[in-house]
Amino acid sequence: MAYNLNAANWRGIPRATGSAYAPSDYTASEIDPQEETWDEWERESQYDSDPKCLFCPDVFDLPEDAFHHCKEVHGFDFLAVKRSLGLDFYKCIRMINYIRKQVVLKPDLASTKEFTLTGQEEFWEDDELLQPVMEDDALLFAFEELEIADDDQLEEEEEQHKALTQRKFDFSTIKPTTELENQLLQMLKNSSERSSQLQEQFEEYKKMVKSTFLANIIDDTRSERSMSVMSVRTDNTQKFKDDPGNYYFESYAHNEIHEQMLKDKARTEAYRDFMYENKDVFKDKIVLDVGCGTGILSMFAAKSGAKKVFAVDNSNIVEKAQANVKENGFDQIITVIRGKVEEIQLPVSRVDIIVSEWMGYFLLFEAMLDSVLVARNRWLAPNGIMAPSHTRILMAALDDEDLKNDRYNFWDDVYGFKMSAMKQPVLNEAIVDFIKPHTVISTTATLKDLYLQQIVTKQLDFSNKFEIEITRDGTVYAFGGWFDTWFTRDGHPIPLSQQAQKVQGETFLTTSPFGEDTHWKQTTFVLQKPIEVKRGTKIHGVFTCHKGIENIRELECSIQYSVGESTDVTIQNFTLRS
Repeated sequence: MAYNLNAANWRGIPRATGSAYAPSDYTASEIDPQEETWDEWERESQYDSDPKCLFCPDVFDLPEDAFHHCKEVHGFDFLAVKRSLGLDFYKCIRMINYIRKQVVLKPDLASTKEFTLTGQEEFWEDDELLQPVMEDDALLFAFEELEIADDDQLEEEEEQHKALTQRKFDFSTIKPTTELENQLLQMLKNSSERSSQLQEQFEEYKKMVKSTFLANIIDDTRSERSMSVMSVRTDNTQKFKDDPGNYYFESYAHNEIHEQMLKDKARTEAYRDFMYENKDVFKDKIVLDVGCGTGILSMFAAKSGAKKVFAVDNSNIVEKAQANVKENGFDQIITVIRGKVEEIQLPVSRVDIIVSEWMGYFLLFEAMLDSVLVARNRWLAPNGIMAPSHTRILMAALDDEDLKNDRYNFWDDVYGFKMSAMKQPVLNEAIVDFIKPHTVISTTATLKDLYLQQIVTKQLDFSNKFEIEITRDGTVYAFGGWFDTWFTRDGHPIPLSQQAQKVQGETFLTTSPFGEDTHWKQTTFVLQKPIEVKRGTKIHGVFTCHKGIENIRELECSIQYSVGESTDVTIQNFTLRS
């Protein structure tokens, strides 16, 4: 399914008590007093357009104000409907877009005082309503935050109710005058005592359940949220699990994966060249290496003149990294730390440079950049440098019939048997493999530009328009994606017009099919229906990418596209799995 929204906005934002629709409070960072301006900028730039009422033309500063207006003026309580009908994330998207569409069709709804949905309407399963009716609809970005705020309010109300119910009535103030009144008073006392006992037993039961089951789930989920390592949807705490058994981190504890990365010359030499060719930038600086692995980047930094290097990793590889550091005589400069950057403490308040090889397949697979941004927000000094400082995701059309035959049509005849049931998953799974350069049949479109000095976590999930132009007659069987990376001396952004050319003072790394092979390869999205095209034909659409629902280190992508002047829109969904 495809939809045009930035899923990064699903993370919880603290709310003022009293209403789920109240504006957020802000507490300045204890780490960096200057961070207030960053937070204000982030909040102000969170939405591309002002939040607009679902029914009338009124616009508001914050989405919660718009939802509150819908409730008070138009009789539509979004949260109440969501809960009473048990709506999941996608049905909420459909509901918002359905109302927007109805308002267009029936303008008199702008003055409605009551709007009711029963849950029996046909639109709940209509995937077309996953496409926004209103461009950059801020309410699509923010409705999940209301649930978090309302949960906090409910907890507060529950505590207040608990306090009231535990308040004991003073029976000494009652003076019975007859035997019957005396009997009734005694019955009241007995009932009150029994109620108190039951309440105490129930509280003990809740504590027991929480300590043995719920606490683990809730604490893990809240911890994940607060770290902002995984700023994800919070429909259901069990949908967003941390890696079982620290599988992700421990997958980096073995030699094989590090050997593969170190033997990737394009990758490793880009980091080495940036540091060795800019020793004046690293001289006497404090450097933080996030996800240090074997310690190779930390040793590059130390050899380039860094005064102190903190090498952080959360897998057992740190033991080998420590040995490598000592063997090469850098143990007085490099300090190896095991832990998550969201949890550790450094003995310094600021670092001058952060280096990290965080990139995954299609750039964002594995979601490690989230942790790097946490490190940046916690420790990077003003005018500090991120290395790399800029990355870019790109896409082009591919004419590769062999790929379609190998991956999809293969199942039409498997030793004389048809296995059609095996075909569908192929078309919904992105393929990580090398793209043959001669199969690229179009210009290249930028899907996402990531300026790492400033980008915020919520922007890592994205939905952006694209347009590519066919460069020769042929058939488009797939779209192919890759990423480019820049290291700069001062952390300046790279203009879109620069593309792949090298500039003095910058170090450039590409995973393009036209560049040197890397372990990232490229990512291919095979189309269910090939497209016959002529030179000059334009394909335009929307590419959506967000963290996986079941596994937040995976990616879920949706490509919505049209060909030429056609109004027909094709939507295909993909998952990039581990």
